[in-house]
Amino acid sequence: MNERAVLGLGIENLALVKYLLARGEKVTVCDSREPAALGDRYHELKERGIQFRLGADYLDHLTDFTEVFRSPGLPLFDPRLERAKAAGVKITSAMRLFLELCPCKIIGVTGTKGKGTTSSLIHRILHLSQKKKGTRAFLGGNIGIAPFEFLEELKPDDVVILELSSFQLEDFDRSVDIAVITNITEDHLAPADPVNPNYHKSRSDYIQAKANLFRYQDGKGVTILNRADPTSRELETLVRGQLLTYGNQQQPKGAWFERRDGLYQILWNLDGQPEQLISSESIQVRGEHNLLNIAAAALASRMAGADLGSIRDGISGYQGLEHRLEYVATVNGVQFFDDSFATAPDPTIVGIRAFTEPIVLIAGGADKGADFTVLAEEVLRSSVKTVILIGVTGPKIGEKLQEVAAKSGLPIPELVYGCQNMTEIVRTAFERAAPGEVVLLSTACASFGMFKNYKERGNLFKEEVRKLMDSNI
Repeated sequence: MNERAVLGLGIENLALVKYLLARGEKVTVCDSREPAALGDRYHELKERGIQFRLGADYLDHLTDFTEVFRSPGLPLFDPRLERAKAAGVKITSAMRLFLELCPCKIIGVTGTKGKGTTSSLIHRILHLSQKKKGTRAFLGGNIGIAPFEFLEELKPDDVVILELSSFQLEDFDRSVDIAVITNITEDHLAPADPVNPNYHKSRSDYIQAKANLFRYQDGKGVTILNRADPTSRELETLVRGQLLTYGNQQQPKGAWFERRDGLYQILWNLDGQPEQLISSESIQVRGEHNLLNIAAAALASRMAGADLGSIRDGISGYQGLEHRLEYVATVNGVQFFDDSFATAPDPTIVGIRAFTEPIVLIAGGADKGADFTVLAEEVLRSSVKTVILIGVTGPKIGEKLQEVAAKSGLPIPELVYGCQNMTEIVRTAFERAAPGEVVLLSTACASFGMFKNYKERGNLFKEEVRKLMDSNI
């Protein structure tokens, strides 16, 4: 009997399988996809002696194993997993095993949004500071890099930064050394991705999963929470280690931003005396939400031993992540921004607030069960002049905008329906934008249905913008 099974052959589990193989472990891969869909991964592992159980029944007979590694996309409450657990099978994950094996300090970053930006900025800063010490910083997790790809390279004085989703955290029984929570709003409350159908049954379950990042720390742990976020503030009573906070006003011990003479200043207070860290003149990314991300990253880096010069250099050189309020181009005076990573209402609200210019907003997509009321209120109060409504939720967002406008008496922006592909979407948005205005792809919804994922959606958007540039030269 093979003792171990890996459920789902995504990036994280593929690296785990290779790690186990290198140690002579017998492993069975169980996946809902057939060999053709798995492609090169299937052929490579088949040649190395891996056994497979593929297709719709891939989770049957899990009691054949003593331990199974779940993919984050697979719900813990799947009845087949629950039956296996009741029969004595150990249900775990690649990330839980990595935490057990990692020989060095781990910084974990989670949040509904902002975790990718914050974790990548921490990595940038620590890369600079660790290099001065002759050690290294590694970035992995939900950001697309499996930590088992670099586990064997790690040394005790290195630092690992992990971006962690709620699905990776939901079954954690230990916490990271330094925990950062960017915010907790509402997401993943309904299955949206047919390949990764995991979701949380309630908002409470979602919050509890996020809190596992620091729940099991001892007194030596550090937790960094966002006091500008109401839910994060509520978690402060659960902190066992040292608590640092950040926000949009002065903190007792932490970091914050202020606006002075038309510029933003990020300050911190770690030694009892407020000190300016950096000014917006030296910051390349846009929006107050990114000032919060920078504040969190600075605190985490400092707690991991980064020097002040590396922190400032890391921040000033940071240009942000792809598909996160990413500037694409200016065509005939119209600025285009790709915020395709905004797959829920809250990050779209944040994106809208980053601009004072008139906005042509592209919104809609797959339905994850979100409530669009607050988004509609924000749109009506903002500089949004036109909304291009796409996908299954486009009409729902339009209805909510009309409903809120009727109740509030606020003027409603132009609503445009009917675009069937990205070519039509971009050209329609461009036609409705004037020089000095902004076209913002920030859909507040998942991409499935019209596009494979948010990356394809953002890449197609940028491709169509480039076509506009070429045709307008």
